[in-house]
Amino acid sequence: MNVSDYDFPSPKFIIFHYFIKWFIDNFGIIPYFIFIVGSVLLFCMYALRNSFKKNEFDKIVMISIFTLIIIGGLIGLGYDINNGYPITFK
Repeated sequence: MNVSDYDFPSPKFIIFHYFIKWFIDNFGIIPYFIFIVGSVLLFCMYALRNSFKKNEFDKIVMISIFTLIIIGGLIGLGYDINNGYPITFK
């Protein structure tokens, strides 16, 4: 990923790509799914549970949509950084 590929005046967030690549290269894709994706999922589920207890149904819908977008993006990014290879157990 080259920084020069982006011509738009927006933040690049390259540090996230480098961190995920480092994590997958050192630990593998399965620990990435368990620790990184799982921790984000647990945080979103915690927020969802708190909103459900307070009967804030508009927040429940927003958190659910946010969770689907974030988790789907993290899974897709991890699979892409893994060079699209099938997930294998080491």
